[in-house]
Amino acid sequence: MEKVPSCSRLRQRMDLAPEIFKSIIKEESAKLLKSMNAKLTPCIDYYISIDVDVSPFDNSDTKKEGVSYTYKKFDGYAPIFAYLGEEGYCVNAELRKGSQHCQKNTPEFLRKSIKYSKAITSNPLLLRLDSGNDAIDNIAICKEKMLILL
Repeated sequence: MEKVPSCSRLRQRMDLAPEIFKSIIKEESAKLLKSMNAKLTPCIDYYISIDVDVSPFDNSDTKKEGVSYTYKKFDGYAPIFAYLGEEGYCVNAELRKGSQHCQKNTPEFLRKSIKYSKAITSNPLLLRLDSGNDAIDNIAICKEKMLILL
């Protein structure tokens, strides 16, 4: 622990990391949850939920890069998150500009979130999306991955 940099420096290093490094961290996190036999409470019968939603952050009083007007009517970011099970283990997250439409790049985000979730549990998955993500592309991914969509 003596060689771990400060939180700020660690965040700066992570921001500089290539995308492959970020994928490795998510894959290893999934392996860790699996190896720990993390409790996963089904939402319906034996279906484990993956909840996906955009959560706008209010950064109105900052000058941060990427801050823009969100659908919540303030300046900020609009990151998207994927949580597994009723416990809400974060399996995927992506920082997005506030002005980015919630569906942009969501199909790939869903594919990755499903992959990480399947690495954790063998139970069938139930994908729960916000109504802003009712695009035909997302429905096709559910059919392709044999998921139930709510």
